[in-house]
Amino acid sequence: MSTASHDERQKTAQAAYDRLGPNPSEHARLQVSCARNHHVAAVYDTASGRVFRSTTHGRSHGHSDRPDSADGHGAPWFDLLDAEPGPAVDDALPAGCSCGPYSLSRRLLQEHIAAGARHIVLD
Repeated sequence: MSTASHDERQKTAQAAYDRLGPNPSEHARLQVSCARNHHVAAVYDTASGRVFRSTTHGRSHGHSDRPDSADGHGAPWFDLLDAEPGPAVDDALPAGCSCGPYSLSRRLLQEHIAAGARHIVLD
């Protein structure tokens, strides 16, 4: 899917995430939080591959498997983590929490997963 636009990857990733059902945290491969323990992003194992999910604007204290909405808590942002590198695939993945916005490296997230990490805390 290296030539797919982000919009195409997002649709695929969001559909795969939605198929995880009411408790997607059961399929979480990697959780990312900030130093204040706010949820920043997560990677999920799905039938379509590993899905990266974050919010582009902050929400404090965890995710509790409740859907994000555009009511000030931020809109969900999806991508396929393992999209093949190419001109349409950026290494930077946007995320955020109440502390502010973050830019996470696709490559570094893959490296953390390969090393067996289940949770990382951003400095």
